[in-house]
Amino acid sequence: MIPKSIIVSLIFLGIAARAQTPVKFCDLLRNPEKYKDQQVKVRATFRYGFEWQQLYCLDCLDKGRAWLELPDHMDEESGRTAKKMPKYAGIVNLTVVGVFHFGSSYGHLNGYRYELIALQIRDVAVIQRGMKDLAAESKAERRFACGGANPK
Repeated sequence: MIPKSIIVSLIFLGIAARAQTPVKFCDLLRNPEKYKDQQVKVRATFRYGFEWQQLYCLDCLDKGRAWLELPDHMDEESGRTAKKMPKYAGIVNLTVVGVFHFGSSYGHLNGYRYELIALQIRDVAVIQRGMKDLAAESKAERRFACGGANPK
């Protein structure tokens, strides 16, 4: 009998090996039906703290909030990449390969219009560690976030 952990790993590797569609994050939110339940690859900004988070790009904040699900069963490189993210709270840019969902409510208290379940994360660039006052966060985002003047 094959151990359950090996079966889960094989399923994950099969999903990760599927072709992924590189897409701009705002195109994903502007045309969600085109990418619904598909594996996509996006570069976006991820801000998070205690019981809240958001995957976003400044150019499409008006399209609704996106929840980023970071499961425990991502590959080893994703685990190493995640360790580069500030603990507990921060703002980072990252590249995510994951399965995109919309058409329901997602995330904490079902407060999100979209969901991206990560299979892989790569290329983390820290914009801010911890939580700062709103003015400092806005300044950092305008400069370095997705859609900002000089995205990391």
